[in-house]
Amino acid sequence: MTDHSDAVTWSRRASASTLGRLCQYLQVGFFGGMTLLVVALGVAVLVLSAVNGAYERLALFVLLLLIGGPFSLLYLLPLVDDDAARSSIRTWTEHTGYDRLRPLPAAVSVLAGAVVIVGSVAVSPVALLALFLVVPVGTSIGMQLVNSRGEIDPGVGTVRVDGQSFELAELAAVSVRRVPGTGTVVLRPSYATKTRGVTAPGYVSMPRDVYEEARPLLEAAASETERTIRQSRTERVVLVVLGVGALVGAVGAAFLGFERGGDARIILSYIAMLVGCFGIGILTLAAR
Repeated sequence: MTDHSDAVTWSRRASASTLGRLCQYLQVGFFGGMTLLVVALGVAVLVLSAVNGAYERLALFVLLLLIGGPFSLLYLLPLVDDDAARSSIRTWTEHTGYDRLRPLPAAVSVLAGAVVIVGSVAVSPVALLALFLVVPVGTSIGMQLVNSRGEIDPGVGTVRVDGQSFELAELAAVSVRRVPGTGTVVLRPSYATKTRGVTAPGYVSMPRDVYEEARPLLEAAASETERTIRQSRTERVVLVVLGVGALVGAVGAAFLGFERGGDARIILSYIAMLVGCFGIGILTLAAR
């Protein structure tokens, strides 16, 4: 944390806390496990096609790998001959803190992730759906709690958080939640107008010591602002009902696909995943 011209600034990476590192290892395990399974499946298809003499299938598969399909090797070409692409990836890993993860635990998490994905497929589509919903969404929320950078400048009257900004004069109220064991404080700002509440940050996380320093500024700004429009209880209830209904529909579609089997299982599982994501988005909007 630095302090200049009465501005309060902070910058904290997810890798600086136990919760953040745990979420990062879970993400590495999940996405790395999927990648490992795709590579293993591709190698198995190539080997079996060559052993069984299915050279036409082998040639078609190699062609798809080279020039087409969602897993085309052409996507990896910039990593080989484009210095800018490699530099941007390196910058991203440094910014997010993934470069600080230890190789051995990361490799173990990838293997464990592959095993869990295969196990969820064997159990039911519902387990796979839950895995795809819980891991990416849950770890993203966990990392956002501890990964934050921003600045509160009372001189200019602005608050900037992770690329978003709003005026202190727009702040109507602030509710505070402390995340146990992380040294992090999560603020939920309420704004003077509903429209501003849609475009401005819904939540702001910062280290606890930074919050104690910024607390007088935030409380003073909120006490001077009158909130003109509030989200009605009816609107919130409608959003919650829609969100919960979408999640229930997603689970129902997954169960129906599991009972029918065949192509219906794949189609209904995909629909369940989309509807589930929609439900989570609606519930997130209701929580703002």
